[in-house]
Amino acid sequence: MTLGMAWTLEEWEANIAALPVLYRELFHRELLPAETTAFAAWVGWHMRENGHDLAWVRAQLLNSPEGRLHHDGPAPSPDVRVIRVTDERDGAFVHRMYGYWSNAWVSGRWAYVFAGHADGRPRCFKVDLESGDVERDTFHAPYLGTTEGWSWTADGQITLCEGSRLLTANPFTGGAIVQTDISVTHPGCDLWQAHASDDGRVHTATVRRTVSDGAYPKIGTIVVRDGQQTFYAAQGDLDESAADPSGRFVIIKEEFQRDKKRLDNRILDLQSGADNWIRDEDGAFGHSDMGDGCIVGEDDQIGACVLMDLRTRARRVLFSSWNMGHVSVRGNRCLGSDDTRLYDVRLDGSGRTALHAHGSGEITGANLDPSGRVGCYVSNGVVYLLRL
Repeated sequence: MTLGMAWTLEEWEANIAALPVLYRELFHRELLPAETTAFAAWVGWHMRENGHDLAWVRAQLLNSPEGRLHHDGPAPSPDVRVIRVTDERDGAFVHRMYGYWSNAWVSGRWAYVFAGHADGRPRCFKVDLESGDVERDTFHAPYLGTTEGWSWTADGQITLCEGSRLLTANPFTGGAIVQTDISVTHPGCDLWQAHASDDGRVHTATVRRTVSDGAYPKIGTIVVRDGQQTFYAAQGDLDESAADPSGRFVIIKEEFQRDKKRLDNRILDLQSGADNWIRDEDGAFGHSDMGDGCIVGEDDQIGACVLMDLRTRARRVLFSSWNMGHVSVRGNRCLGSDDTRLYDVRLDGSGRTALHAHGSGEITGANLDPSGRVGCYVSNGVVYLLRL
């Protein structure tokens, strides 16, 4: 085999047959069927594109912590439990979960879960985290839709957008509080993808102009603090915004055309009034989530998942990766997800540990409940909980 050339059938058969042996030697457990594709792809890339043989790849994986990151050991913790929430009776669920919104809320031994359904009617479930028993329709989704942008608050309510209004809805009582309404300040517009601080004093959302054809143009970001609206007009191609749990910091992501399309970050400090930009070339974040006074996300300039303190701008590399997937930060815990597995990211920079191989072949957007005790994700149209 030469550099960059495709393997022959005989080479593929020989190398694939060797993978389980290599995996068992590295990680001291059997290679699960759901993990085979990702592990084979990583090994195969080094062998095919870089011209290395299996012995070289084996040595790199054994001796390089960075090399092991694509399949971190050790085996998943026995304290982690996967609970299947939905089954054939429930039909198919749409993939509208993201790391920065919470699809589950935990109270005592119970987790309350909502998820968007293919028929446009969200479904709600009550899950016993001890027994794994699931009850259906014990509470009710307050509105229709895919549930994209819905998120549980720490006190068991759901933040969402409904037309020109940003609401905090109580799914147990059916009541709702209007946090803001832009029908007067921005007529002909709606709100999209809301975020909120833990204390409910700060909310953010994207303002879109409603049009009869095509996607609604994103014209800016609204920040609501103690009921007072502030509008930040888009300067580039607006992506999204988010507020940190403390309510002090807001991030706005916008794309600009320079040497190529670049995603920059606008950081607002609502306490000091500071308004600063981080350019993509200087380490702006792509996929990310916000912790208390910090942001965790992908720095594609150095190929790493990074934590940045928003007060000091100090950075800490959490792990190396050119394809991080998504992260969810809640309760001083960080849950990562990519197209093959879920993993625990240690915020002190000491690495990450594999938790579960979900096997869906796509990034699940796994997210933590507000307390950080439970992860929720959808795989192949099925909703699951990961008890941590």
